[in-house]
Amino acid sequence: MRSITIIIFCLISGFAFAQTADTITLEEFLDLAEEQSLSRLQADRDLKVSQLDFEIFKASLRPQLSLNANVPNYLKSFTEVVQPDGTVRFESVQNNNSDIGLELTQMIPQTGGQLFVRSNLQRFDDFESDFQLYNGRPFRVGIIQPLFAYNDLKWERQLAPLRVAEAEADYKLNRELVREEVTQLFFDLLLAGQESRIADTNFVANERLFSIAEERYALGQISRRDLLQLELELVSAQRGQLSARQSVLRASAAVSIYLGQTGIGKLYVAEAPIAAADLQLNEEQAQAWALANRPEWVRFSRELLEARQSLDQARRDGAPSLQLVAATGRARSSTDLMEIYQDAQPEAFVQLQINVPILDGGRRKRRVERAETLQDFANTRIERERLNLEQDVRNSVYNFNSLQQELQLAERQRTLAAERFRITTESYILGAIPLSDLTLAQREKDQATRTWANTQRAYWLAYAQVRQLTLTDI
Repeated sequence: MRSITIIIFCLISGFAFAQTADTITLEEFLDLAEEQSLSRLQADRDLKVSQLDFEIFKASLRPQLSLNANVPNYLKSFTEVVQPDGTVRFESVQNNNSDIGLELTQMIPQTGGQLFVRSNLQRFDDFESDFQLYNGRPFRVGIIQPLFAYNDLKWERQLAPLRVAEAEADYKLNRELVREEVTQLFFDLLLAGQESRIADTNFVANERLFSIAEERYALGQISRRDLLQLELELVSAQRGQLSARQSVLRASAAVSIYLGQTGIGKLYVAEAPIAAADLQLNEEQAQAWALANRPEWVRFSRELLEARQSLDQARRDGAPSLQLVAATGRARSSTDLMEIYQDAQPEAFVQLQINVPILDGGRRKRRVERAETLQDFANTRIERERLNLEQDVRNSVYNFNSLQQELQLAERQRTLAAERFRITTESYILGAIPLSDLTLAQREKDQATRTWANTQRAYWLAYAQVRQLTLTDI
C-alpha cells in the first residue's frame, strides 16, 4: 500500500511539473536573448555611443558658425580720468558700449590651422554728452596657423575611423559573448532536466524491481539483504527526483531572469540540439576569419598609432614654435551707421608669434624618453597578444574537432549502456544474475547519459567559442 501511494504521488507531482513547463530550444533561447537580454542592450548602447562619438568628431571638422553679442553694455559710475597736466580727476560717466559679431570658422586638419570669416559691429553711446559712434568690420578673412606645433587633428583623423571600426567589431564580439552566456544557461537547464529524467526513470525501474522483490522475498527466493538494497535504491531514486526538480527550478529561474521575465515559478524544459555531422574546421580558414573580424586587430592598429601620437606630442610640446596670424578685410568708424557698410576702408593684419623655450630642466627630453619607452613596450605587448590570439584560435579549432568525435562516441556509449541496462533488468527479474550486476548496469547507464549530456555541453560551448574567436557563423 505504501508503494502504491508513493507511485501515485510521484506520478501526480511529475505530471504537474511537466504540465507547467515550456519546451525551449537553443536557437529559441538565443533569439529571445538577442531581443531581451541586458547584455544585448549594453552592446547596442556601446555601439551607438561609439558611432555618435565618430559623428561628433566629423561634425567638428565642418564649418562652425557662431553669434556673439554684448548687448546691452551699460555703465553709470565715476571713473578715473587723467588730465593734460598729469593730475587725476574722477568724472561722472554714463555710457553704453555694445557689440555684436558673427564668425564662421573652418579647421584645417592637415596643418592644424583655422580659417575664419568675421563680421562685427560696435556702438558707443555717451549719454553725458549725447554722443554716439559706430565701429564695424563688414568682413574680415584670416588664418591662424601654428608652425612646427603638435597637430592633434591630424592624428584624430586617423584614429577616429579606427575607433568606430573597433566598436563595430566589439559589437559583433559582444553578441557572440551573449551566445556563450546563453549556451551556458541553456545547458545548465538541459543537464538539470537530464538529471530529472534519469531520476524519474530510475524511480519507475526501482519501484518495479522492489515490487517484484517483495513477492520473491515472500516466496523465499531472495535474501533480506537484497530486498533492503532494492528499497534503498528506491529511496535514493526518490531523493534524486526531489534534488533534480530543485535544479530544474533554479535553472529555469536563471533563464527567466536573463530574459528579464517577471513571472514567478515559470519552468522550462531544454530540448537537446542536434550537432552538425562531420563539421571539421580548417585552422587556416579560422585564422583568416579571426584576422578579418576580431576587434583585437583593429585595436592593435589603434594602439600603435596612439603610441606614435604620444611620441609626436612629446617631441613637439616644449620645442620652439611659431604661430602665424594673418587677416584682411574692411573696417570703418563713423557716426553714421550706413557709412560702415557703404564706405568701409581696407584693413590688413599679419602677426608671427615666436616661442623658444630656453631652459626647462630636461622636462621635454624626459617626456620623449617616456613616450619612446611606452611605444617600445606597446610593440612588444601587441606582438604577444597577437600570438596568444592565434594560439586561442588554433586551440579552439582543435577542441571543436575533437569534441565532435567525442560526441559521436558518447551517443554510442549512451545507447549501448541503455540497452545493457534493459537486458540486465530482464535477466535479474528472471533470476539469472545477481543484484550487484543490475546495480552496476544501472549506474553505468546513468553515467553514460550524464557523459553524453556533458559532452553535448562541451561541444556547443566549443562551437560558441569558435564563433567568438572568428566572429563567423561556421
